[in-house]
Amino acid sequence: MTISTIEILGAAIGLVYVILEYRASWWLWIAGIVMSLFYIYIFAKVNCYAWALTYLYYLGANIYGIIVWKRNSDENPNLGIAHLPKKYYQILLIITLLSTLILFFILKRYTDTLIPVSEAFSTALSIVGMWLLAKKYLQHWYVWMVVNAIYAIANLWLGLYFSALLFAVYFVVSIMGLVRWRKLISHHTKGITPLA
Repeated sequence: MTISTIEILGAAIGLVYVILEYRASWWLWIAGIVMSLFYIYIFAKVNCYAWALTYLYYLGANIYGIIVWKRNSDENPNLGIAHLPKKYYQILLIITLLSTLILFFILKRYTDTLIPVSEAFSTALSIVGMWLLAKKYLQHWYVWMVVNAIYAIANLWLGLYFSALLFAVYFVVSIMGLVRWRKLISHHTKGITPLA
């Protein structure tokens, strides 16, 4: 298979993933595992090493997500979606900034990546975003808005047009997902059955 064929398949699976994420479906983790395998290969082929490693991280994060969501469902079968406690904001900001600086230094000094700033910042944000998603914190959608915007623009610049389109769709779905999850939290708080 050529890189274009693999990219089309990866993007298609990515669309399935984001639909499942939007619906807060447990199956998003399975789609995430398959998508991760495709994008590890795709990003390694275009010298985006941090992004390839991000998707390697996503493999582990998807397995972690399966375990955490299962446990949360057992403890809270109605939903489990919550707001990020304020005590985490500062530490997550520090983790993001430090991770960005470290990744930028490594990418700039030891690799031939074409987009070290975009890769470093979006990778740091992605690590935080996956943790937020695994914990079912609503705020993960804000993180994905920024990440998806970076990925869409950078992939377009790299000539990965199907991936650029995928991440542009992700950006829109991030906004829709934020609105939907807010409704789910609101209905759960009021004791109303979540939206289908």
